[in-house]
Amino acid sequence: MKRFVPSLVLFFLTAGAVSSVCAQSTSPKYPERAVRIVVGYSPGTTSDVFARIIAQKLTERWGQTVVVENRDGAAGSIGAEAVAKSAPDGYTLMLGSNAFTLVKVLRAQPPYDPFADFYAVTQVAKTPNIFLIGAGLNVRNLKEFITLAKSSKLQYASSGRGTPSHLTVELFKSMAGVSIEEIPYKSSGQAVTDTISGQVALNAPGIAQGLPHVKGGRVVALGITGSKRSPGAPDIPTLEEAGVPGYEAYGWHGIFAPAKTPATVASFLTRETIAILNTPEMRERFAQQGAEVVASESAQFTEFLRIDLDKWQKLFKQLGIKPE
Repeated sequence: MKRFVPSLVLFFLTAGAVSSVCAQSTSPKYPERAVRIVVGYSPGTTSDVFARIIAQKLTERWGQTVVVENRDGAAGSIGAEAVAKSAPDGYTLMLGSNAFTLVKVLRAQPPYDPFADFYAVTQVAKTPNIFLIGAGLNVRNLKEFITLAKSSKLQYASSGRGTPSHLTVELFKSMAGVSIEEIPYKSSGQAVTDTISGQVALNAPGIAQGLPHVKGGRVVALGITGSKRSPGAPDIPTLEEAGVPGYEAYGWHGIFAPAKTPATVASFLTRETIAILNTPEMRERFAQQGAEVVASESAQFTEFLRIDLDKWQKLFKQLGIKPE
């Protein structure tokens, strides 16, 4: 009987080795090639800046190139639709913001379903917007602007319905009791340019996009939409401090993947993105852009998206904003 023991040991060792090899061969090796993050807005916007920060860090961590692809237009819907229809293999991701989910209430025929067609990887950050007016408007602060808006027909530039530059101003109009006509732009960069030149009175870009123009003296900052001043611009008051009691609004940014992305890849993306976002270096880099890192788990992010959608949907109903 003893003479069979070595054979049995050899058998089990061999079987274990084969089993290990088979497990490795069936486990997904990701990423094995370049990954792209689609941004539905033009270069230099807050979404673009955040995507590039993340892409750089993931490239360093994975040893694989992560590139940012800008597909500007329709308040981010063009890029989102492209990602929804892409192969669900983890190699095409998206960095989206508020308009991504609001497509359900702003478009009569949405080109995608933000919940059914996507896996919510993680909420990257929340960031305030900054209210900007052209220097030629001869207004020095928010109270003067409110007075002007009540006596004049003014227009504001948005980056499209449902974007933070639209939502923050609509909330302001409702709370301040003013009427300002929205002029939706295909390009957020052009919206800022036309605010500087005086073609429109107001624009509310993300702070990362707007602050350089403030520092350059090309625009006047009326206030920050968040509940506290930005570390990157401590001299600029919040809108509440400037004259609208109770005002608070943030834009959010998050990473998404197509809905049918394999579970192992999806969970890997969430785990890896949270890991880089929680480093002191990344928190500091986002703070410099006026943003606060969130780095939530997928389930938490999905729940947040539903609550945020409901919040703005109620405001739209109150203001009579209907799908187009």
